[in-house]
Amino acid sequence: MGSRTLVACLSFLFAFGSFAAADEGDSILVLDASGSMWGQIEGEAKITIAKQVLGDLLNDLPAERRLGLIAYGHNRKGDCTDIEELAAVGAERAAIASAVQGLNPKGKTPMADSIKLAADKLKFTEEKATVILVSDGIETCEPDPCGVAASLEQASVDLTVHVVGFDVTEENEQAQLRCIAENTGGKYVSASDAGELGDALEETVAAAPEVVTETKVRLRATELEGGLVIEEGLSWTVLPRTGPGENGEAVFSEDNAGTVDIEIAPGAYDIMVERVSDGLKGKQEAVVIRENSWKTVTIALTFPVEATVTPDPGGEVMAGTNILIHWTGPDRQGDYITIVEKGAENGKFGTYSYTRQGDPAELRMPVEPGEYEIRYMLGRPIRTLASVEITATAAEATLVAPEEVVAGSEFSVEFTGPPAGSGDWITIVKPDARDNKFTNYHYTKQGSPGSLRAPLEAGDYEIRFVQGNKKVLARKPITVTAALATLSGPETAVAGETVMVEFSGPEPASGDWITVTKPDDRPNKYNDYHYSKSGTPADIRMPLEPGTYELRFVQGNKKVLARQTITVTEATATLSAKDTAIAGETINVEFTGPAPGSGDWVTVTAPDAPGNKYTDYHYTKSGSPADLRMPLDAGEYELRFVQANKKVLARRTITVSPATATLNGPTSAVAGTTVQVEFTGPPPGSGDYVAISKVGSDDKKYERYAYTKSGSPANLRMPNEPGEYELRFIHGNKNVLARAPITVTPKE
Repeated sequence: MGSRTLVACLSFLFAFGSFAAADEGDSILVLDASGSMWGQIEGEAKITIAKQVLGDLLNDLPAERRLGLIAYGHNRKGDCTDIEELAAVGAERAAIASAVQGLNPKGKTPMADSIKLAADKLKFTEEKATVILVSDGIETCEPDPCGVAASLEQASVDLTVHVVGFDVTEENEQAQLRCIAENTGGKYVSASDAGELGDALEETVAAAPEVVTETKVRLRATELEGGLVIEEGLSWTVLPRTGPGENGEAVFSEDNAGTVDIEIAPGAYDIMVERVSDGLKGKQEAVVIRENSWKTVTIALTFPVEATVTPDPGGEVMAGTNILIHWTGPDRQGDYITIVEKGAENGKFGTYSYTRQGDPAELRMPVEPGEYEIRYMLGRPIRTLASVEITATAAEATLVAPEEVVAGSEFSVEFTGPPAGSGDWITIVKPDARDNKFTNYHYTKQGSPGSLRAPLEAGDYEIRFVQGNKKVLARKPITVTAALATLSGPETAVAGETVMVEFSGPEPASGDWITVTKPDDRPNKYNDYHYSKSGTPADIRMPLEPGTYELRFVQGNKKVLARQTITVTEATATLSAKDTAIAGETINVEFTGPAPGSGDWVTVTAPDAPGNKYTDYHYTKSGSPADLRMPLDAGEYELRFVQANKKVLARRTITVSPATATLNGPTSAVAGTTVQVEFTGPPPGSGDYVAISKVGSDDKKYERYAYTKSGSPANLRMPNEPGEYELRFIHGNKNVLARAPITVTPKE
């Protein structure tokens, strides 16, 4: 599946989600930038395809289309809070495109929290909103995205989440993504099926509006205003309104119902509902029904709901630390405990825990000092049931590290700080880097001291203690000096030869190695290599093709610290053996060639076989001569000296003549007795034997056998079952060289 497939899906969903209706509202694209997006489709990384597609799509969308962008998994490995709004709704297209191009997949897949953030940014409890999720897999963090989607939809004015499953083939993964869309009235599209989207796009976007020819009313009741829809146990009554406070006979009534669809004449009606289980009642008066219209009437059944939240500890707590929150409340689907800024609008959330996860909830305090509230939030409708104030006091941290380190070297950093939480780490970056920027890092939960690797480029840097992925609690300047290295190897070598390379350089670290490659190859290119941590000298095998090459000391998989030119000359070899041999015969092959290396061998094979093809073989490191067994089938063959499993340095033609054999044994024998069978044949080899087999059986099938290497005659025990059999001379477990009939008679 290529980029055209994905762009078709996205174009369809943007069209479906906004252009089909003028009042659809704003949209946010939630893009998967987790580590799995490095997976490839037809040789190209999925993230690369997504970047190309979104770049094209942003150019094609109408200017009036208001769009935002959220991505997850692009900053850190293993962090479920790695979610970031990269472009607010209404941002310039160029800003969105730039944000997309800057994504570098690394981490996990927190889909549910990303959808929740997008919905919040769209003010989904106040306005119509559309989220388009593009993901190549399922949720890898704690919240259930299917349940979150349902809760958000129930709390919204009109929230729709469309989902593109990008290269998602497993049924269970598709089911989770499809559930998100279905729970919000959205569309699920598999990018692998995007070839069928042309018709769907035309039908959905360009089709004429449906003409309403009937008068229909949908009656539904919710628990509280904007709450969960009640699916059963309702008693409905619809009365025509004949005057102020006056009604006619009921035109509709139904018991033990949930949501119902009815057809009634145009007019004004009073509609009443009662939940039988607890007697809760609701009423909507003077509902006007117009001719040829569809109308939904929603009646909220109200009842008292109460909750409490009690933090432990309370009062003042260090920013970024975890606290326990004891709570009481209705514990309904979608209810959650959260920490927000003091006075935040209803529905805002920071760190949160669903009440279904139990009491107490454990939440992390915000990393910024200030005044906050802990809230019990009703999930549907979104409503604050309880709130208590709490103060986040400033967290402090210290760093102890060297003043100066060598580029690429590993060094130790001692630190103190608040109790470790998710997203707390030590890193080294440029002084002007943004607060959430990192190179290599050490999570504080792993304890002090931490080990960091200095950048490969010399210069002034800064060690940082970062809390909650965003707040820098401590900084320490550090100077990175240039790393130096030397190489000492031969100026020339034979192709395929292993040479010794002396080297010196910085203290060994991950990704530091010695290699040989073409002078114009990129720094991370290598052939044979030797990690510098394994010590000097390095044994490096030269390429098989002659030419000019370069010995290199490479640091951190990408920076070349030292180079030395080396000329690789052509390797030569010779083979000496007789011109003819009998099929299956083992012959002596004298050879000369380069110093033995891995994958160097002498073999016999068909003249037109590839360079890495072999039958019997002999590693050159075992010395000359080689003992090679000839093929079992007669014909023209080739002796070869093969270097490194692929390059043929020498060839010699050999003619293999057919092998012959004779058998001389009794024509009959008693079942279970042992008889002697005299034979002649080729020199004994592996898989050569004399056997007794049933007449007509497969050539390799036998009852009893004796290896020819044991000499003639062969002693064969007869089968216990009388019948017609055949003596056979089997060559190399394959060819029958001779046959002689024998009758096995019953025992007396």
